[in-house]
Amino acid sequence: MEGQGDPVTEPVEPSHPQNSEFLKYALDLFNYEYYWESHVYFESLWNAHRRQGSIANFFKGMIKLAAAALKLKLGQLPSALDHYLRAKELFLLVEVSEGPVFLGFDLKETIKQIDLAVDNSHHRIIIHPAWK
Repeated sequence: MEGQGDPVTEPVEPSHPQNSEFLKYALDLFNYEYYWESHVYFESLWNAHRRQGSIANFFKGMIKLAAAALKLKLGQLPSALDHYLRAKELFLLVEVSEGPVFLGFDLKETIKQIDLAVDNSHHRIIIHPAWK
């Protein structure tokens, strides 16, 4: 990624998020602990949705989740906790607006994983949508 421009993508189709190879790739990056890279891809998705609405809030939550995991990996616990808590706030906002499952993601489970990570800095979060 270094020396290359930031990736650009089209918005995710809300009724078929599983069709977005870009989203799948961002998730793989996150789950394989390439947190900085996943952050960049989630930011592109956030921008594709013009930083507005539930989808944008969801992707901003994923950006914060990736930032938290990276800060934790770097040993910056206070900063990681701040990012985890902001991610949780964003996922709660989406849950209130859209319900407990959004784009195939179980928001309650994601929030539970964040709470576990806040309580135990050794807890690794892995995100698996229902369609993957």
